[in-house]
Amino acid sequence: MDFSKGITPSGDSFKNQKWTILGEPYLPLHVSDSAMLMHAEFNVDSFVPTHVHDTQDEILHILEGEMEFETEGKVIKAGVGDTVTLPMGIPHSLHNRSGALARALVVVSPVARMYDYMVAIDGLSDPAEVVRLGAEHEIRFV
Repeated sequence: MDFSKGITPSGDSFKNQKWTILGEPYLPLHVSDSAMLMHAEFNVDSFVPTHVHDTQDEILHILEGEMEFETEGKVIKAGVGDTVTLPMGIPHSLHNRSGALARALVVVSPVARMYDYMVAIDGLSDPAEVVRLGAEHEIRFV
């Protein structure tokens, strides 16, 4: 992928892409081989089930609201200004149980097949298909 210096203005995205996955909006802001940065919104009671990134670290910085992360038998609550680091190979899930919208910046590094996965699942409303495609893109739902 091409990495060029510059700025992505507010409201713009990488290659003008905007993804909606199971009803949740994701806005890719930067994509290169080494990292992908996305703005994500998590509606009330939304969640991403337990999954593993075998080839990427995932980092979330909470911009608005509160999120819960379940990993290694623990529940971690994160609020505005908190940064959550989820190393590769560690099963984890994400939940918005706060009763209000949550927003986060999400970094995935290295990108590996994550960008292709996000493109593949854009617009899907069937969780089983999201899981199936995850297996084809190095994301295991467990």
